[in-house]
Amino acid sequence: MNFNEGYLATLGVESKKLADMIYRARDAGAYGAKLSGAGIGDCMIAIASEDKKQAVEDAITSAGGQVIEVEANVEGARIES
Repeated sequence: MNFNEGYLATLGVESKKLADMIYRARDAGAYGAKLSGAGIGDCMIAIASEDKKQAVEDAITSAGGQVIEVEANVEGARIES
């Protein structure tokens, strides 16, 4: 994640606000953080352990971001007949 984010920053698709959220999340202990989507917007993703989760959320919020929690490995949509 972090290497990929470096490539995206080099391409110039990272805004100042987005960079602040990403680097603060990493500094707070996120395993990785990077922009999401095509860039220049203000959407990013960070992955953190349970014990670092609150610190990472606080860091993103302090950079002007809004945290939206998602859960991995949950059952998705299915068709029942």
